[in-house]
Amino acid sequence: MVLDNFPDILTVKELSKLLKISDQAIKRAITSGKLEALKAGGVWRIEKEAVIKWVKQ
Repeated sequence: MVLDNFPDILTVKELSKLLKISDQAIKRAITSGKLEALKAGGVWRIEKEAVIKWVKQ
């Protein structure tokens, strides 16, 4: 799987590069509740499992 080469927790920037979509699209998914994430130190962190769940929706 593509995500195997990435850490268990991704930043918005890492995820946007992986999915080839904008940072804003990912942030909209987070703020709308479609993509689970947590904010730590002012930076969004997204678990790989949450990404897989979101993509499958």
